[in-house]
Amino acid sequence: MPKQHKLLHYIVALALVGAAISLYSLLHKAGVASGTFCTINDTFSCDIVNQSKYSSIAGIPVSLLGVLGYLFIAVAAFMKIRQPADKGLTKFLVAASFGALLFSFYLTSIEAFVLHAWCMLCLGSQVVILGISVLAAIVFRNEQK
Repeated sequence: MPKQHKLLHYIVALALVGAAISLYSLLHKAGVASGTFCTINDTFSCDIVNQSKYSSIAGIPVSLLGVLGYLFIAVAAFMKIRQPADKGLTKFLVAASFGALLFSFYLTSIEAFVLHAWCMLCLGSQVVILGISVLAAIVFRNEQK
C-alpha cells in the first residue's frame, strides 16, 4: 500500500496547512495578526468577512472550528498511516473532509451572496479542504478494490 501511504501523508500535510491558515484567520479575528495582505479592497477583504456576524457560531469563531477540524483530520490520517487496515479511519476521513467541504461551500455562499466580499484566507482554506476531500475519496476507493 505505498500509494495509500503517500496519499495519507499528503492529507496530513494539507491538514496542517489548513490548520495554519485557520489559526492565522483566528489571530486576525482576535486582532493579534494583521490581515493587510488579505484586504485589497471592498471585494477582497478578510476584514469584512472575518468581522462579520457570520464569522462566529454561538460565539465560537469559525476559524477556531477550522483549526480543530483540520487537526482532527491530520490526526486521523496519521493514525491511518500507522494502522493501514483500519477502514473505520478511512470512513472518518471521508465523512470529516466532505462535511467540512460542505460547510466551506456554505461559508463561501455567504461571502458571495450576503457579504459580497471574499476572504483570501477562507478561499485558501476551501482549496485545502477540497484537496483533502479528493485525496480521502481516492484512499477510500483504493480500499474498495
